[in-house]
Amino acid sequence: MKTKTDSDMGDPLQIIQNREGVNKNSGKGRIINESELSDLIINCLPGIFYLQEVSGKYLRWNKNFEIACGYSADEISQMNPLDFFDRDNHEKMIEVISRVFEEGYNETEVEVIPKNGVPILFYLNGLSVTYEGRDCLIGSGIDLSMREKAQQEIKQNERKYRSLFEQASDPILISDFEGNIMDVNGSFCKLFGYAKKELVRMNIKSMVCPFELKERPLRNDLLMKGKHIFSQRIMVRKDGSLIETEANLKKFGDDRIMGIVRDVTETRRLQREMENERMEQKVQEQKTITRAVIKAQERERNIIGRELHDNVNQLLASTRMCLSTAKLTPAGKKEFVNNSIRLIDAAIFEIRLLTKKHVTPLRDFDLKEQIEAMIKIMEEGIGFKIVLDYSVPDKPAMMDDLKLNIYRIIQEQLNNVYKHASASRVHIKMHAKKEDIHVSISDNGIGFEVGMKKNGVGIVNIINRVESFNGEVHFETNPGIGCKLDFTIPMAVQS
Repeated sequence: MKTKTDSDMGDPLQIIQNREGVNKNSGKGRIINESELSDLIINCLPGIFYLQEVSGKYLRWNKNFEIACGYSADEISQMNPLDFFDRDNHEKMIEVISRVFEEGYNETEVEVIPKNGVPILFYLNGLSVTYEGRDCLIGSGIDLSMREKAQQEIKQNERKYRSLFEQASDPILISDFEGNIMDVNGSFCKLFGYAKKELVRMNIKSMVCPFELKERPLRNDLLMKGKHIFSQRIMVRKDGSLIETEANLKKFGDDRIMGIVRDVTETRRLQREMENERMEQKVQEQKTITRAVIKAQERERNIIGRELHDNVNQLLASTRMCLSTAKLTPAGKKEFVNNSIRLIDAAIFEIRLLTKKHVTPLRDFDLKEQIEAMIKIMEEGIGFKIVLDYSVPDKPAMMDDLKLNIYRIIQEQLNNVYKHASASRVHIKMHAKKEDIHVSISDNGIGFEVGMKKNGVGIVNIINRVESFNGEVHFETNPGIGCKLDFTIPMAVQS
């Protein structure tokens, strides 16, 4: 009997289309016989097909068989099944084939050696049949090389994943959606103090601070939906100590969760310390500001008190003295009344100047003009001669506050001379030298003991005013020879 192979029959579709009697337009063809149908079925199989006698001689096979082994139909017809296997597998294949005839069926996975010598892993099965009165084995096979390659790639990827997983410096855990821990790396074990075999029997909930877990339950439901969660929690180590953690959680595969956990205890501590320091600094700054405000208010009160004492009070006292003299002395009453009016006008001026100073800052304060006006009032109201020697540039680089302060010092000293010196003449010298203002006030009065008067309100006010602008002050006096006040104040450039 002549053996029919796929080579004899050609392509199955071509056989169907070229068969005599086929009508392409109608899609109908004549009825084929059983032999032709079996040939078509065999060649339509996705894998290899073979029929061999118990002796090993191949009777039939399909085109895929020839393609897989690389031999021609004539070569296959002369070959034995063991020719397709390595010698090391001959004993195994003899056993496999024997069982087919003994038990009726058998299957195996084995490497087939094609003509090019490169092994191919195949799944083979065989069924014992009787064909044309002879005991035969009918079998099929599927190329498993792609599956094997895929499995090798999977294994390689698993090894890479495991290597990255274990070597990662960040603690990593894998859990199911119920929180049961399935895998952890060494960093996770080290962080929490557990052995891996302990952790894989635990649920992540047992490692979260109970109070926090009650307030903020785990949201695995969101992870199941594919949400990415960034979580901050206080967790419990094996020794019972608490650590602050940050975790990036996301769905891993279809039924798992991957979490990367970081210990941020030290970071949070430093942040809290910095925040506390910042708050403490803010509190201290606020206290400093408050003290400065209180000090400024107190200083302002002192200034107002000094202004009232040094100027307004003195003018009012002088006015009272003139009025009392006019009351006791009928002669010259008109002159005393006129002097009293001038002193009251001076007091009004001082009050206006003081009010203006504390309501709005003084601008463009003309120091020379103000000193001359003060001298005129005092000469008319008090009666002694005041000479001004003023050689300060018209526009010195002095702040208005400094100008006013110099004006008040001169005013204070003139009041002191009027009240205590019994002088008839005062000489005021003012000049600028480099960055300083030099002022000298001398009188021809009775003088005083510096030690006895140094603590007086008037002298203390002068010293405070000079020193408040980083100046220096000096008194020269003795009983019977008058008094000389010298002070120097730096000129501050206006900002």
